[in-house]
Amino acid sequence: MEAIALTLALVLYLVATVAGGLSLALEKTSTRVVTPVVLVAAFLLHAAAIGLRSVAVGNIAVTSFAEQVSFFAWLLVGIYLLAQTRYRLAVLEAVISPIAFIGALGSLVDHGAVRDLPPGLKSPWLPVHVTFVFLGNAVFGLAFFVSLIYLLQERQLKSRRIGSFARRLPSLETLDKINFRFLTWGFVSLTLGMLSGVLWAELSWGRLWSWDPLTFWTTVIWILYAILLHGRVTVGWGGRRAATLTIVGFGVLFVSFIGVNMLSPGRHAGSFG
Repeated sequence: MEAIALTLALVLYLVATVAGGLSLALEKTSTRVVTPVVLVAAFLLHAAAIGLRSVAVGNIAVTSFAEQVSFFAWLLVGIYLLAQTRYRLAVLEAVISPIAFIGALGSLVDHGAVRDLPPGLKSPWLPVHVTFVFLGNAVFGLAFFVSLIYLLQERQLKSRRIGSFARRLPSLETLDKINFRFLTWGFVSLTLGMLSGVLWAELSWGRLWSWDPLTFWTTVIWILYAILLHGRVTVGWGGRRAATLTIVGFGVLFVSFIGVNMLSPGRHAGSFG
């Protein structure tokens, strides 16, 4: 059942990718209506596949790199769908859908691999810690895409070449507000993930902190976003500066996620990144 749900989700993500691309390129009204419906269906099937996989292995399904990417992509789609109910961000469908497709495809290819967690990681804290951290990362990912849209919109306005694409986007002021809200919620979620990890480490290993590579880079990322939010609240950073720093912050997050998983996962090996 899990493989069937994941396969169907994969097909629907592909349909959403094509429909989103056509809507973006040809401005077809029909595809604008179809894409979010297909994306919701794909999201629900993806959720079912992750849930079935988690039940089968006895813990949240993030025990491999492919599963982690799949979980991140699923959360990214979910957050986007929630955001789309309030903001005009339909242009992101052409970006979110292929990312979700890649995540689901990797998980399907990796399907069937059995990985046992170390005894110290078999804990009720695992889903709490993982969900908060990955949720924060996914929100930061959406803030990254909003920042890219901001810079694109600003460039078109400055060049006075305002086409139909630009008219479908929120104003620069709205994009800046969306970016701030995403950064805030992402930072709160990441902070809760780190705090749950600290408590878990104390209960499992008798110490609050462990300077393994993932913990180190998560701390660096937390500090970067803390500085960015502090600058926005106290100094008035916004607009282009905030968008650029948001892009840089997510770039560090992305590179560290890939690098740590591939080179030196440390104590987090095989668990959640």
